[in-house]
Amino acid sequence: MVRSVLGIAVVVLLAGCAINRSEVDVKVVPPVESQAPAPSNGKKVYISAIDDRVFQIKPDSPDIPSLKYNEIDNKSITERVFARKRNTYNMPIGDWLLPKGQTVSGLVADAVAAAYRQAGYEVVSTSGVRDASEVKVHVIEFWSWIKLQGVFEKVISNKSLLKIKAAGAPEQQVNTLVNETIKVTREDDWKNITEKGLEAITQETLKQL
Repeated sequence: MVRSVLGIAVVVLLAGCAINRSEVDVKVVPPVESQAPAPSNGKKVYISAIDDRVFQIKPDSPDIPSLKYNEIDNKSITERVFARKRNTYNMPIGDWLLPKGQTVSGLVADAVAAAYRQAGYEVVSTSGVRDASEVKVHVIEFWSWIKLQGVFEKVISNKSLLKIKAAGAPEQQVNTLVNETIKVTREDDWKNITEKGLEAITQETLKQL
């Protein structure tokens, strides 16, 4: 009898782990059709991004990156994490990850690349291409989170802070924040707010080019 109970407990715990960590396929949304790209300026760029986010264990604020299983030093996990799940008491209960093969830095690089294309640059996919300047993007912050607002509403948000270094140009700092008020949290809400955060990165970077 004891063994049966223990066996059930193990199954429940394992199921809980699977439920509490989920993958969401996030995409970089292209600029709207009404935003025609600028004419080609004849310049080429190669864009790379480095994930410089700092994760904490049990931070005081939900907008600070954290992990359920205290894996803040496991790069294979942190490079894919973009949010935490929270219950009705605003307590963390799990993680939102990008699918394997996707990384936060890769998505941010794609969002920055979209801005350069809109500004008339040719974005190349490999380094070392002749006449292509390297653009390095340091991802200081990129995170989605949710907070209670009153009894029946929640605010879901995404923020970013990037430092963009291009040869022969002053360092750019891109800082974005997007918010939405919702009543019930669904998986699509996390996908949508994170994609809007990436779109905001594209728009803010474009303003500075």
